[in-house]
Amino acid sequence: MLVVPRSLGFWTAPLVPIALALTVGMVADRHLVIPFETSLVTAFVCAAAVAVAAFRGDTRIVLVALWLTLIALGAAFHHLHRHYLPADDLSRHAAREPHIARLRGVVHSAPISFPGQIDPLRTQSAKPTVRFAVRVTERQDITDRQWMRCSGLSQVTLQGRFAEIPFTAGDEVELLGRLAHPGEPMNPGEFDYANFLRDQGITTTLTVLETDEAQLVRRGWPTSLWGVLAVVREWGQASLKQNMSAHHDLAAALLLGEGSGLGSAGWDKYQRSGIVHVLAISGQHLIVLAWLFWFSARIAGNRRRSAAPIIALVLITYALLTGGRPPVMRAAWVVAAYCGGVMLRRPVSYANTFALGWIGVLAVNPTDIFNAGCQLSFLASAVLAWGVSRWTDTPPDSLEDLIAQSQSWPVWLGLWLARAAFAAYVVNAMVWLAITPLVAQHYHNVSPIALLLGPPMVVLTSIALVTGFACLLFAAWMPPLAWLFGWLTQIALGMGDWLVDLGLMMPGAYLFVPDIPAWWSWVFYVGLLIGISSYIVGNTTRIAIGVGAAWWVLGVALVFAPHRPGELRCTFVAVGHGLCTVIETPSGRVIVYDAGATAGPDVTRRHIGPFLWSRGIRRIDDVILSHADLDHFNGLPQLAERFAIDRIICTPTFAERDSAGVRKTLAAIEKQHIDMKVVKVGSRWEVDGVAFRVLHPPAIGPAGNENSRSLVLHVTHADWSMLLTGDLEKEGLTQLLSQPPTPVDVMMAPHHGSESSNNPALAKWAKPKLVVSSQTSPKFERASIKTYESHGATYLATWPTGAITVRPTEHDMLVETFRGPPALRLPLHTAKR
Repeated sequence: MLVVPRSLGFWTAPLVPIALALTVGMVADRHLVIPFETSLVTAFVCAAAVAVAAFRGDTRIVLVALWLTLIALGAAFHHLHRHYLPADDLSRHAAREPHIARLRGVVHSAPISFPGQIDPLRTQSAKPTVRFAVRVTERQDITDRQWMRCSGLSQVTLQGRFAEIPFTAGDEVELLGRLAHPGEPMNPGEFDYANFLRDQGITTTLTVLETDEAQLVRRGWPTSLWGVLAVVREWGQASLKQNMSAHHDLAAALLLGEGSGLGSAGWDKYQRSGIVHVLAISGQHLIVLAWLFWFSARIAGNRRRSAAPIIALVLITYALLTGGRPPVMRAAWVVAAYCGGVMLRRPVSYANTFALGWIGVLAVNPTDIFNAGCQLSFLASAVLAWGVSRWTDTPPDSLEDLIAQSQSWPVWLGLWLARAAFAAYVVNAMVWLAITPLVAQHYHNVSPIALLLGPPMVVLTSIALVTGFACLLFAAWMPPLAWLFGWLTQIALGMGDWLVDLGLMMPGAYLFVPDIPAWWSWVFYVGLLIGISSYIVGNTTRIAIGVGAAWWVLGVALVFAPHRPGELRCTFVAVGHGLCTVIETPSGRVIVYDAGATAGPDVTRRHIGPFLWSRGIRRIDDVILSHADLDHFNGLPQLAERFAIDRIICTPTFAERDSAGVRKTLAAIEKQHIDMKVVKVGSRWEVDGVAFRVLHPPAIGPAGNENSRSLVLHVTHADWSMLLTGDLEKEGLTQLLSQPPTPVDVMMAPHHGSESSNNPALAKWAKPKLVVSSQTSPKFERASIKTYESHGATYLATWPTGAITVRPTEHDMLVETFRGPPALRLPLHTAKR
């Protein structure tokens, strides 16, 4: 097989402009949502122009019209995949609020298991769950109980006892659960889960609780390719567990793409270290597997041409076995192209195979190109293929060759290893510089420790891949050898895991960063594409590197620029049943009042952190904890990991509460060396012209639960004021109302808007212009809404409006919601306070 040099003909490779044109069309439809008919008509007109221009012999018009045809076809294909819904799609019978539904269908994807968790920061222990997609075939009408034809994919989550049912892809099932549209983001910067599922063709979710029903109708996996592959994958997991006493979950993730056993903590560790790519099934895995089969074929005496189709088939099957994700499918297409070149004895252009991999991914799912894993995989491959070879290749030096021949073999080997290690670190650094902005954009994480860990982790995981594949190969027919290779895999993965733990303990190993401006990323990656593929840049390498370095420095400056909003902003972050209020002063000081939710400590990762990063916030001056109920503070440990916090302010009884969650939180505060301050009624302080005054609780008491001792904070700035109330109720509310009335412009509805805490006496005492309730979807309409409205207040809740931001001005305040209604202006109390 002949291989065309990678440095030649990137833009002249026939498949490259085709891949680029299709991509342009898909990106256009992604952001502009071009009607399918418009794209199709445009493609037809341009195709006709191609025919006319070809008849006239006008080559330039042919090329331009052909490119426009491909752009239009790309837009049409993307629109058809993402936006077209048949008339009987299940999403037409779903709503934002869950409702009971009974469905029948076929399991579409391999079920993923999540073990139950006992976490002191959770209000309830997380039950075991299983998640998979179902291709719906029928739904039962609620009124007449008749089954009706239906279609579409639904994301199913089985909880508790149903998680033990051994469903497999291809099985027919009947399910009774809560049907709804996927949850949309409720705060700026938040991950769009509905958009993520829509890219996979999933339009609804079905949650099956333990009180619901789930049953297997018929085993169908033997007749389903995905079902057979799922069974093989389960056998592989069982074999690894049997032959490895430790790190078998890590081995399952590395070898089979089954990472649910690692849990969120395991994935977070590798994500923060910046080497999570070594666990993701990608080109590294296929290269190792292909090398094993080439080696075995040579030992068996098979010729390369006869072994090539078998190897291509094995690698494609392995790619599908591990889930068929874009990174591994890219590599599978490339390796298959090389095997085809071996069989046909034809030269292989790396640019063509690279474009072929891209087109293959587009053909399977055109939305995958907007997935972070797909983008990182292709980006790293492109930098390795063209950037590294262009900027690191040096012509052979005959003098160095002569010196090497005169050296003894130990000296020669030592120098060769040193040069190889140096080259590996240089390559690792170049790839790190290229992918770090993209990683930071998607995950808000920058990992300098990856510069140190990258090369040794590639070596260790490559060893684990070789021994792990051997373990699986011998597991069925030679158990002693399987155990031996399993033990070797365990050692390699154990060393890698230890290395990651050691690296993360180093100062500055990783850091979290706010949002990167989109315009900066576009300029950087377009420039990088030109830099690694253009001959013009190749002749001015030093200038290109200098411009790239300057742009990188600009990006760092933008990320670490001081946060100065220039105005007072108060945002009630939508966290479900919980609380988090963020106050930003004009000069950029940040105060957070509570950080928790009943959903668990992930409230920071899912809601609070993304909002703060979207605002460009990296440091928090004060975190104020209203009281020691989990749904008001369980996000603090994660918050302290992701943001620099200067001080924690709490009530006198917070640290005294005998709770495992409180103890874990106090330990996290101590670990981060954060100062703590206890405040009580009468305490005052000021931050950047914003005054804070504690109205409750006193130094001792009141008696009762923690809600009664919630920290009530009166916040003022110029003529604007706000009352933050936590979960105030009962005796605590009585004590507050015994004080002189305090009219405010904004008041947080105490205890998430509950009727017992939000009574007419409080509405009359505070006379708020705006009342905000931090809550999840209520089960019934609350009378407290009418209570406040009857006293002249506007009532808003974070469900369903999403985050609520108040921006006071000299005479009024602008109130904005993330999901509606439209912004409104409310007057301030005219009296000076």
